[in-house]
Amino acid sequence: MRNIKLICYLYEYILKDSLILDDINSVKFDKNSEDNLNTLLQLNLNILSDLETLRKYKLDVYSLNLLQGLIYSYFNFVSSIQYFFPIRYNKSSTHNKDINIKSVSKAKDYNNIRFFNLPNNNLLDTYPQDVSIDYIREISINAINIFFNYSLINNKIIDEYYEVFFESNPNNKFYQYFFKTPDKIFKIRILDNTGKIIYIYQNHQNNINISPTLNKEDSKKLVDTYLQEKFGDEFENLFYDKDYVNTYTYNNVIEGYKFKYNYKDDLGKINFNKGFYITINTLSLIVQEISLL
Repeated sequence: MRNIKLICYLYEYILKDSLILDDINSVKFDKNSEDNLNTLLQLNLNILSDLETLRKYKLDVYSLNLLQGLIYSYFNFVSSIQYFFPIRYNKSSTHNKDINIKSVSKAKDYNNIRFFNLPNNNLLDTYPQDVSIDYIREISINAINIFFNYSLINNKIIDEYYEVFFESNPNNKFYQYFFKTPDKIFKIRILDNTGKIIYIYQNHQNNINISPTLNKEDSKKLVDTYLQEKFGDEFENLFYDKDYVNTYTYNNVIEGYKFKYNYKDDLGKINFNKGFYITINTLSLIVQEISLL
């Protein structure tokens, strides 16, 4: 009700006219909780799409702030639906295209599920037509094992949940999955339309610090060693951007460095649109996060 009042007020403030709500169709609910949640999800996705469209217009600062507040509110509601009641794939549902990973039509496109074509260690052999949040969870568990050498199968998971993020462009929609174990926290982001991993993060639950911390040069060497292990021969196709280094400090102590790498094509030309950032924690000597460009 608060959001409806804000939308009416925003309409009146921008267009200097009243928004009439008499002809709104009622929403029908039935005994199937999943269908009801799908209906609510679809309604909120439609509203969010319209709000994102409004943000493209030239509005004053007051209107933009009000609009952004509405976007956050509706987005949080959608995330709450997905968190409390993960919606599974249902062939009879009319909303599958809005809440599920899209199917891949060609077998070669399965490489998108891997992170820069890494060896297929324990990842699924096929990209299924019917995809659920369980499948996303399995991708996340396998990726954590590959990139961080940590098995969530052999270690106790004490908490886990996921969120859904999206913009007006469906190609930007992704799932963010969290895992918490007695000693570590993990976060991973997976694109909705391809199943491709775009971000992966780990951190220790308890502080495990070394002294003194690594300097920039030694941190770079440790990162290169990690990449050689994970990428194998593909490491030769990586180009280190020496002009980019992001340093993280706290209380005058360097806690981490973020480096940037780009890919070279078959002719050795650098592709500045394909690459990744990698961050090393200098206190605990771990690769903490990797994010794609």
